Amino acid sequence: MKYLLSSIFLLILNCSSPKKTVPAKEEIKEATENVETTKTKKVTATETNNNELIVVLKNSKSSNDVKSLVKNSGLTWSKTAYDTKATAIGIITVPNDQQDIWIKRLQETGEFRFIAKNSTKTLNNLIEKEKNTLISLRKTACFGDCPEFDFSIDKDGNALYNGIKSVTVKGIHKFKLTEKEFKTLKEKLSKKSFESFNDVYDNPRVMDLASTFITYENKQIKIRLWNDIPDELIDIHEYIEGLLLEKKFYE
Repeated sequence: MKYLLSSIFLLILNCSSPKKTVPAKEEIKEATENVETTKTKKVTATETNNNELIVVLKNSKSSNDVKSLVKNSGLTWSKTAYDTKATAIGIITVPNDQQDIWIKRLQETGEFRFIAKNSTKTLNNLIEKEKNTLISLRKTACFGDCPEFDFSIDKDGNALYNGIKSVTVKGIHKFKLTEKEFKTLKEKLSKKSFESFNDVYDNPRVMDLASTFITYENKQIKIRLWNDIPDELIDIHEYIEGLLLEKKFYE
């Protein structure tokens, strides 16, 4: 009788204790997806750095001077992300949460043609844009009313104009060259190797002249004084200017 009561008691305990449940396949799948989503959010959040800026130099030949400028400003040139004979993209470290302040200060130096908060997407887009650029033309300001603007044409014939100062149209504007225009430009570019041109056409003794920078095939040419310029280079410059004048971006 004693053993019978014990058996009944154990049976009651076993029936009343909570049973372990095995999660259904759908529940396991949902939990896994939630974990993956959390991981994705964490990765995305780290793509933007709160204390870094991406800068694109106006003149790649001035890299050493720009690095000295950055250092003297109390900042750190972290690395050069992309570098050719004509283009340099760098990453600068600034104090935490002071990106906007330093974007403005660095823009005032006149050394950069692009400055933005660093992110993987922005950097990749910039590098891709540089690689896909066919030719670019940049004009600087002078003490007078010299037009100041940036202009580039990519390898598909897409044109990007940014009017800065003393121009009819300011800001960024895009357009596409016609088939005929693009073909004519490429013919003019193929007439003579850019490597045969000088890096600089200038006379430092002549003051107050605007500079024209033409970049093609990873070579940047600076023209300040329009004397003894090869005809082929003048022809390229005049053709590109003609495209802009036709659209009345400047006069």
